[in-house]
Amino acid sequence: MKEGSYQFIHVDAYGREGSSQTKTSTNKHGAKVTTTTKSRSAKEILAEQWREVGACPHIKNPCKPGLLYGVAPAEVLPIINEWAENSKDAQGRKLRKDAHCALIGVASLPREMEDNFPEFAEDTLLWLKEKYGDRLKSVVYHNDEAHPHLHFTVVPRIGERFDGIHEGLKAKNEAKRNNKKAGEQNLAYIEAMRGMQDEFSKKVAMCHGLTRIGPGRRRLTRSQWKAEKAQAAFFADAKAQHKVARKNGYKVGLKQAEEKTKELGSKVGNWFAGALGGFHKPTAQALEQVEKVQQEAEKKKKKADAYAKQAKEWADKRVASVGNQITAEKSRNLELEKELTKTEEKTKDMFNIINWYEKKFGKAPDNLPKLK
Repeated sequence: MKEGSYQFIHVDAYGREGSSQTKTSTNKHGAKVTTTTKSRSAKEILAEQWREVGACPHIKNPCKPGLLYGVAPAEVLPIINEWAENSKDAQGRKLRKDAHCALIGVASLPREMEDNFPEFAEDTLLWLKEKYGDRLKSVVYHNDEAHPHLHFTVVPRIGERFDGIHEGLKAKNEAKRNNKKAGEQNLAYIEAMRGMQDEFSKKVAMCHGLTRIGPGRRRLTRSQWKAEKAQAAFFADAKAQHKVARKNGYKVGLKQAEEKTKELGSKVGNWFAGALGGFHKPTAQALEQVEKVQQEAEKKKKKADAYAKQAKEWADKRVASVGNQITAEKSRNLELEKELTKTEEKTKDMFNIINWYEKKFGKAPDNLPKLK
């Protein structure tokens, strides 16, 4: 894992049209200067996602994207329009054209890890489907920029508010309803979006050896950064081991060891959480704690390997046991088939006898022998 291997995921809100913002400032000569900027629309972003001609001038050689899930970006526009036409703003009025109506995001992987991108994209898609359900309309992937990445588009269900799919706006609006000041509203927004980043880290990024944030943004020492990288690497390795076991078909054995493994993973996670809490206080004590955690993690990893080995043995025993049961069942079925054949032959003989009597005397005698 490279030193720069930390997660990147970002979401933003877009309207059917871009909104205009006017700002007046004073230049160095004391003159007032008014500038107007316009944000991009959902239509423009979706066109860029699908690499439509002229939609992405910042890319030297645009390549055809891949559709990973849902519909092509252009087909999301009617869905966005339908939701917007059936929605009202907070005052019960018809939505403005620049009102938020689509959540569009991007998740990328460092170029040096591009061989892992298929699995990363698959895990990200599972997370998105779990998080947004049928609100997730389209997921595409690109490989024509600095890092391989995927774009996703989310639209609320008809009858839902937009802030229901945007944690930051939901938290900010809630703070506003509680008469919080503007600064507190912004803080609520930031904390909610940070929570989304933490969720992605826990469920996706960490399993691929990606740390939550790069070292520069938190001014970590090299020892602290290495410790956090070790945490991410541990979980990535654990996932890889699980995948190998699953491919080998040891689902039954692994299920029996699941509770022990969960308990172990929880303990390891708690150990690391305690250590990372000390990163904000880079003292000798904190670094000593990190070193201790690394030693403990290694011990726990050995236990995890032992559980995996035990799981394989359990699975092999189960397979052998089931095989023996199948063999015995086949043997019993064979005996039953033989008995059935004998009974059918006896029945056929009896039928021929009765038929002869009926033809000869008009009826069969009452004392015919019973079938055995």
